[in-house]
Amino acid sequence: MARIKPKITQCKLFSIFDFACNPSRYIFFIQAFCLFFLLFTSVSEGAHRFDNVKVNLVRIALKKSPNIEMVLMERTRIIDIASRRTFVTKAIMKLNVKVSNPGITINNTEFGNRVKIPSQEDSLIRVDKNVYRGGIEIVKDDKGGLLVINELDVEEYLKGVINEEISAKWHPESLKAQAVVARTYALYQKENRKNNLYHMEATTADQVYGGVRNENEMTNKAIEDTKGIVLTYRGKFAKAFYHSVSGGITEDVADVWGGEGEGYLKSIKCEFDKDAPNYHWETEIDAVDMEIALLKNGIKVDGIFSIEPTSFTSSKRVSELQIRHRNGVERISGVNFRKIIGYDEIKSTLFRIKKNEGSFVFYGRGSGHGVGLCQWGAKGMAEKGYSFIDILKYYYPGIEIKRIK
Repeated sequence: MARIKPKITQCKLFSIFDFACNPSRYIFFIQAFCLFFLLFTSVSEGAHRFDNVKVNLVRIALKKSPNIEMVLMERTRIIDIASRRTFVTKAIMKLNVKVSNPGITINNTEFGNRVKIPSQEDSLIRVDKNVYRGGIEIVKDDKGGLLVINELDVEEYLKGVINEEISAKWHPESLKAQAVVARTYALYQKENRKNNLYHMEATTADQVYGGVRNENEMTNKAIEDTKGIVLTYRGKFAKAFYHSVSGGITEDVADVWGGEGEGYLKSIKCEFDKDAPNYHWETEIDAVDMEIALLKNGIKVDGIFSIEPTSFTSSKRVSELQIRHRNGVERISGVNFRKIIGYDEIKSTLFRIKKNEGSFVFYGRGSGHGVGLCQWGAKGMAEKGYSFIDILKYYYPGIEIKRIK
């Protein structure tokens, strides 16, 4: 098709400025307007908007180390937060980050105690061996180490969580249930720790987060299908705790972390996790190894004679243990005992003990603290035809399920 050249006529409507007819003469005004727009269009610190969709930013502590290797995949900026100096980087750039006196050194350039590499749309940043979405902040701590914090949208964060916590091969309804509880947990901790440097750690201390390494199409779909859906209780984000295997019954939150507890985190029967690999477990621990572990944690025992539970929770988990030894008796909570000996060894506090020659054998059920949703139970429920809504209401009785913007 022949291209028709538009007819240009003299414009008298704007004859005072004759801007419309002679834009090249007024490029200064165009630039000034753009600068004004950029300077005075503000975005709130943790709740940005893109295409009218609210983005909830969460901050994840990735690691602490005196030295960090990073690779920037896109052209971006490095901002020295104290001085507000900004350095523009190349499209692909390797960074060697080290502790210096008094601040941080990046590729032999001195910075203050805190630097930020802001997020670029769809950009990735490699920190040592892992790759992450979002932005990175590096803070020199009081002990002379470097704390690396990943700041990103909660929905993007979930992509690095779900396939770390459970398998992407599980039933789609169990993936959706996990997405909702992981989202709720993240936003609860964001509010609960809003004055902290970060909201969560990238380990089992909070939720296992691996960045991009184990993202999966099925888990990403579960996140998208449940986008914005959270659990609430009395108008606030619920404490959406969860664990691997209940061993047939979940635990009351008050029996693990004390306090008054929550109505939706009471002990309930779980008949859906019997196929879990740690539904039953057994471990033998050398008495001397146990003494060493207890001693490292300030509990002095010498020559253990016996270890006996003295009280139990409502779910029959061990509440308190009595350790008889050569020099007397020590009492310790079941929760603290498990923490000291190791979560890989004592998989839950739902156990009994048998003494052998020079060792103790623990026979137990379940894995994890036992509070809230049982991941293997959710899998079992989904396979029996329950929806993710059914699963959530079963493990958190009394909660409300809402979609936030």
